[in-house]
Amino acid sequence: MQPPQQDVYVENARLDVAPFIPPGATRVLDVGCGAGGFGTTLRAVLGDDATIVGLEAVATQAESARRGHGFDDVVAGYFPEALDGYPHAFDAIFFNDVLEHIVDPWSVLRQVPRFLSDEGCVVAAIPSIQYAPVVFKLLRGRWDYVDQGTLDRTHVRFFTKATMVEMFETCGYDVLSCVGANTMGRRWAASNRKVLKAAARVLPVPFGNMRFVHFVVVAQPRRAG
Repeated sequence: MQPPQQDVYVENARLDVAPFIPPGATRVLDVGCGAGGFGTTLRAVLGDDATIVGLEAVATQAESARRGHGFDDVVAGYFPEALDGYPHAFDAIFFNDVLEHIVDPWSVLRQVPRFLSDEGCVVAAIPSIQYAPVVFKLLRGRWDYVDQGTLDRTHVRFFTKATMVEMFETCGYDVLSCVGANTMGRRWAASNRKVLKAAARVLPVPFGNMRFVHFVVVAQPRRAG
């Protein structure tokens, strides 16, 4: 049984994940599809012939996703129970800001391969707890939960790039890539604060992995032999 999720998330096309959509995929699953924003991105990339399925635990969000977001089907419930008996395998299964909400994401990842086609892959966007603003606040003694963001109040697991990779490898996957997305500099540039906008123009944000809000993991189940 997974913890209940909140109905506060705005629609997000997740253009940061678009470059990791496998070209030529014909059947994909968006786990935790929310209000459906990523469905429009999947449809734009994969075209009209692809079968795009959403899965969403929050009923109001699932209902929104069903209306004009490019999905052929939106299933209400939690992964994997809601897909038991589903007749088709997927070329790609996406977990965008999902695994950190799950008490035991390791168990979930171990169950994914039975829903994948032979060459299928998992694509997971996961927030990094090593994100510099979070680290700086922690150094000042603050760990404040919020409705949305890295310290979302419904997050129950926290990862760095290294531990994301380790989680997938421990669960029997080969990690094909783990790439940072949504940089601190990008956030600064979009800020209403003049000092942050100015800093974004002149600074390379030299914080290594700490500059990324997310990492996007692409992985395939490890083949025997």
